[in-house]
Amino acid sequence: MWILAAAVVAALAVLAWRAVQRYRAAAYRRAAITELEVISAGIDRNDPAIVERISDVMKRVAMVDYGRAQVASLSGQAWADFVATEASEGFDAATIRRLLMETFDAGREPKASGLRLLVGHAELWVRAHRAPLKAEA
Repeated sequence: MWILAAAVVAALAVLAWRAVQRYRAAAYRRAAITELEVISAGIDRNDPAIVERISDVMKRVAMVDYGRAQVASLSGQAWADFVATEASEGFDAATIRRLLMETFDAGREPKASGLRLLVGHAELWVRAHRAPLKAEA
């Protein structure tokens, strides 16, 4: 009986430890979502660097998951393609690609509605994308 109780306690301890590890590992995602919420609240202030700030948040998340070497040099069309390609299933990849390219277009000033849509898609991407599992060496 004691052995069974000890096994149950050990299993619960392992499950709790894994839950804490997962929570800690996702801290960068929570920080990114918080930053996107702050950006979203300031959309109406006509900040010319807002698109760059949104992209920077997404790029920091991508660098954690995919590595600096794969992500840091991406910009413009290559960055939009990467974000769209690495989106999770059910995500509207064409929309975020279009939004990123439209808002990066230096010839036009992004509209608040487009920026809100971009922030919403960025939040979804941060929450839902998953990098491929790395092979253990």
